[in-house]
Formats: sequence, C-alpha cells, structure tokens
Amino acid sequence: GVNLATDEPYQNFKPLKNLTLDFIQEKQMEIMFKYEPSEKEVFENFDIDVYEDQETFKKYCWRITEEITEALEDMEHPQHFKEEITDAFNFLLELYSLYGWKVSDLGTIFSEGYDDPPEFVGKITKELSLDVITSIGLTANLLKNRKWRQSQYLVDLYIFEKRFKDIWNRFEYLVYWSGISKEELFDQWSLKYQVNEFRINTKY
Repeated sequence: GVNLATDEPYQNFKPLKNLTLDFIQEKQMEIMFKYEPSEKEVFENFDIDVYEDQETFKKYCWRITEEITEALEDMEHPQHFKEEITDAFNFLLELYSLYGWKVSDLGTIFSEGYDDPPEFVGKITKELSLDVITSIGLTANLLKNRKWRQSQYLVDLYIFEKRFKDIWNRFEYLVYWSGISKEELFDQWSLKYQVNEFRINTKY
C-alpha cells in the first residue's frame, strides 16, 4: 500500500472531485489489471462454483481482512487507520468486481451521501471492524469446494448473495462510525489511485 503521509509523489496530487462509486470501481479495476495483468482473464471467466475461482474469491477476502486488521493495529493514529480502511475499500471493490457486481447497486450510503459522521471512537470501531471480518468469514465459508474432493458442491446462491451483500453494508457502518466522511474516503481513494498510476507510468 501507499503511505500517503510519507510517500514522495503523493505531495504532488490533489483529490479528484465529483466522484461516483461507478467511476471509482471502474478505475480501481483498471489500475489493478495494470499491476496484475494475469488476473484479467480470471475476472472475465469467474465462476463461483469452480474450486480455483473459489480460491481466488477467498484470496481477495483475505486481502480485505488483512487491511482491516492492520487498521486495528494502528488505532492510536486515526489518520493511518483511515488509510488502511481505504486499502480495504479498494480490495472490496475488486472482490465485488470479481463476482460481477457493481457496488452502486447495493443500496449504498456512499451513493446517497450522509451527514457528518460521528467522532472516531476506538471501542465502536473495533467492534464494527470485527463485524466486517466475521461477515467476510461467513460468506467465504459457504465456498466448500476442495482440491482433494471427487464431488464438488454448488453454492447456495440465495444465502451466499445475502451474506455477500452484508459485507458491504457492514463495511459502510465501519466507515461511518470510524468518523470517515464519504468525501474523505473518496479523497483518500483518489490520492492513492493517482500515486499508483504515477508509479506504474514512471516505473517509480
């Protein structure tokens, strides 16, 4: 991840304005495929019932979990906490893209916007972080295919999609109760996006 406070090129960028979730998700995927070109084919041919694709889905679940856990380790520094939450946001966008969902369809408060969030409160933030992690685990746990099994299981999509949507809704709660405004989240995303683009273009 990019540490916005210390990263040299970061100083040269201003947040992009008037962003929409659709734009952010699209740009996030563009930058991701530049970093990991081999993933493009995986994303285009994704099938939730296939063992290898379930493993890919779990890989992205783990990336989100890792970022949220990093955020939890740095709760004394709300600014750094927020950066880790932005990284989790990036991986979440990628996970939903993998499944073929646009996050803007998930009845999201990030589309509507919301009033000023409350002050950062460690105890609440910790509980909500663990909520998101649990939600991710419960979703991934429905993917039961294993390399060594002869017979493979079809995913119960009704339960799976309900749980999958729940991750997003719980993440929104986490962002809100972490004291992160929609504008701040989008600003953080756009700065990281520009730094990553800069790195790719200059091989920095």
